Amino acid sequence: MTTMLDCIKRVAPLSEEILKNAQINTDALVRELGGDINKINEIIICGSGSSNNAAVTAAPFVEKVSGLQVHTLMANVFAGKSVYNPDALYLFVSQTGTSTLVREMVEKMNEKGCHTVAITEDEKTPVAQAARAHVDMGCGYEEYWFRTIGYCTSVLTQMVIGLRVGLERGTITSGQYNGYLEEARKAIDNHPAVVEKAVKWFEANRKDLVKGRSYIFYGSGPLYGVALEGALKVLETVGHYLAVGYEAEDGLHGPCLGFNDEDNIIALNDGVNDEWMSHGIVEFGKKELYQAYIFGAHPLDEKDLSFEVKGGDFRALEFAPAVEVLAYLLALETGVEVKPVGEYVDHVSSQYFETHRG
Repeated sequence: MTTMLDCIKRVAPLSEEILKNAQINTDALVRELGGDINKINEIIICGSGSSNNAAVTAAPFVEKVSGLQVHTLMANVFAGKSVYNPDALYLFVSQTGTSTLVREMVEKMNEKGCHTVAITEDEKTPVAQAARAHVDMGCGYEEYWFRTIGYCTSVLTQMVIGLRVGLERGTITSGQYNGYLEEARKAIDNHPAVVEKAVKWFEANRKDLVKGRSYIFYGSGPLYGVALEGALKVLETVGHYLAVGYEAEDGLHGPCLGFNDEDNIIALNDGVNDEWMSHGIVEFGKKELYQAYIFGAHPLDEKDLSFEVKGGDFRALEFAPAVEVLAYLLALETGVEVKPVGEYVDHVSSQYFETHRG
């Protein structure tokens, strides 16, 4: 049987395919924009759950290379807006393409005459069929509802879209475009090594990791999105812990006042941005609480998950497997049977609400 860890390991080769097909895969988007490519003045990305986390992760880079303001909105927040920019590019993200509210928002923006582009696993999904153009997420079929492939390939696909928009608008040159693709390959090539290190790290710390009541993740820049995703993965895959993701600086305010010795703190540290925050919160956790860990560069002690960060702007792709491996192995360690979609039994919540419909 394919395990969730097997899915995590499949991210690297699938990501390489996304880079290989970057231009072909975004041609439909360019055709949809047509002569409006230089008229659009904003990019809005709409999704829920891991799709929203992926958007938060990719947004800083998309803004950087496209030269356009980028805003991410969860589907229900998007639905509640009273003003919509007629000159924006609207990206709608849903891995299975069955998110009911996302599809409704696509149709709403179509009625307003806006440029709508779906990012899903297949062009035949309901969300893809509703949009004016479709960009393949590149994840293929994923065997588990606890998305790991889809999160990473969605991040990369959105970043590739940003590159293509920037190239077409002249915000970046073809040389810069190719340079960024090479930077992405460095992150992708490092993915398997991070998976291996994360597995070994978990084995070395397994007895401590199962203790406590919660997991609290910190990240800045694109790593904020990874922190959100790490919290979601622990919460939905394991089910035994409260989990929350914080933007690095925001989490240094009120939240840390409520921590106690049952909290596990993880700071995602790229070694460049806001390192003093990562080191500060982890040192606080190690000395004053029970336990805390650095993931990434410049560890504080041997208990941290140390790995070299090579991917520059694409570094989120290197941090994602670290939090995903933690969630999966934590589930196994606490006796949770992580079942694939075919063996999945509907959660009791399905009796009360439905968010996806094919």
